Amino acid sequence: MSNRTPVKLLTMLALSCAVLGAGMGQAIDIKDIPALPPTRTATPAPTTPLTPAPTAPTTPAVSAPTTLPTTGNPLTQPYRAALVGPSTLTPGGEPGVWTLQLTNTGTAEISIDHGACDLRFEVLNAAGQIVRPDPKNGICTLQMILTRANAGETINVLKINWDGKNGAGQALPAGQYTIRSAFKGQGYLIRPADVRVTLK
Repeated sequence: MSNRTPVKLLTMLALSCAVLGAGMGQAIDIKDIPALPPTRTATPAPTTPLTPAPTAPTTPAVSAPTTLPTTGNPLTQPYRAALVGPSTLTPGGEPGVWTLQLTNTGTAEISIDHGACDLRFEVLNAAGQIVRPDPKNGICTLQMILTRANAGETINVLKINWDGKNGAGQALPAGQYTIRSAFKGQGYLIRPADVRVTLK
């Protein structure tokens, strides 16, 4: 064996390693790795501005249409309210007078500062129709009244007058009528029970 044989063997071995190395390199080439399916980002849905949900009305529920005040805060102290007056009325005679009486059923004083016209009323016929609405443009004094009721005390707050006439000043026919009232003073709303009145 000549001295050149080991050199040839070494050269062949080196070339084989290079070829094998190149072949292995190709076997793990990045291009040969199967590609993963592309990830798709969903197109964002168009955003629409949110409309705020409607809020519940803050006014107390009224069983029928009314011309009276319907908003206000309740008194924090316990009380009883009543509209006290005649149950019959003769048209053409003296007007009937009804008084709002407030009874303090709690232990703390009730204190309300209010105007002289803060007791409003309307009249309904037997069919429930408003025949004498609460006037919106009446003339009223600017007098302030200080109403105080100690525990257990009943006081007269304000009075209303009705002469048996409708909103146009015409006498109403005989029959059953209902006086519905509301007191609104110093932000408070007091609704006494309705009063039935018979026009003769």
